[in-house]
Amino acid sequence: MNQHKLGVYRVGDLKTHSKLEAIELHKKTGVHPHWDFNEAVFSSYDWTVEPNESILELYRQRAQQLRDKYDYIALFWSGGADSETVLRSFLDNNIKLDEIVSFNNYEGSKSKTDLMNSELFYRTIPRAEKLKTQYPWLKFRMLDISKMTMEYFQNQTIKFDWIYGVNMMLTPNCVVRDGIGYKVPEWKKIIDAGKKLCILWGVDKPRVIHDNGKFAVRFIDVIDNCVKVSSMAGQNPYSDELFYWTPDHPKIPIKQGHLIKNYLNSNLLTSPFISEKKSELAFKIHNGKIYWLNNHGVHTVVYPTWDINTFDAGKPPSVVYSWRDDWFFNSEKNNVSRQVWQMGIDKIFKILPDYWKNDPTNIAQGLKASWSKTYYLE
Repeated sequence: MNQHKLGVYRVGDLKTHSKLEAIELHKKTGVHPHWDFNEAVFSSYDWTVEPNESILELYRQRAQQLRDKYDYIALFWSGGADSETVLRSFLDNNIKLDEIVSFNNYEGSKSKTDLMNSELFYRTIPRAEKLKTQYPWLKFRMLDISKMTMEYFQNQTIKFDWIYGVNMMLTPNCVVRDGIGYKVPEWKKIIDAGKKLCILWGVDKPRVIHDNGKFAVRFIDVIDNCVKVSSMAGQNPYSDELFYWTPDHPKIPIKQGHLIKNYLNSNLLTSPFISEKKSELAFKIHNGKIYWLNNHGVHTVVYPTWDINTFDAGKPPSVVYSWRDDWFFNSEKNNVSRQVWQMGIDKIFKILPDYWKNDPTNIAQGLKASWSKTYYLE
């Protein structure tokens, strides 16, 4: 795969896929890192022209594109709006999807109602059972990452260096996804057989800004809740693919941007999904005020088949101490895995200049995000 397809940090003439390494280079050289997310490809398109195809047709095209490219496709599926729309893009168009996979930590948490497991047991599993009757070939895998998490941080080869394998998402359940294609025996067999394995992620929703009276789209480097540095560097014998943010089908983010632009222009003062409460996804400035489109609004606009009344456990506020990992944080203080993870967090906090911290007094607030080039829609 294209070595930089999942983004690369450029510090002058130097390149790295590790954000922490880019920050260290920043300290040494004084050159601020730039996150290059497929600029050569995206810049070759005219973003001011809205694609004629419907958004659902573009999703169908993307699903078929992936099917034609890979021997085996495993979709990580939470049942949320992003991954559910990916699933529907395959199934509703009779495009075969080999497997859907859902994370859980029941072995560690012993709870079906915590933040990670509630959606799985309340909504995802019942839905998966119905899907299996409709699509007998579709495999559903529940992947418990509890043991995987403990073993990852006990690995002596990453003990002091795991922090260079992740970028923004430092909480354990995200870190452990590094090399996930190796960690499922059936997937390893596919790789060893020389077949093309795709780990597919529902990344991500568009980020639409209003800059000097013009709408624009930017990409943000918070993608390592799915893909890790090893994958970004092309070091794995399988491919992590982002369904929406891909240079292989630029019409998707372009179309999404225009749909949101059109919605904000037409419904700014009437939509229940638009308010002055910050949402960080999309906004328009009107009469000196910022009006934000919330999650439900974005889902309504870019995912036409999604039901916004679907049960959702919500997102944790911290990318470092996520509620999804409470079972890990509540383990014994002398637990080696917990100690190794905490040593890494302490090291990051020490290495990072205050400039790169969202809150210099609280590492739980994480690192500042990096943004791609801005692509104007008008």
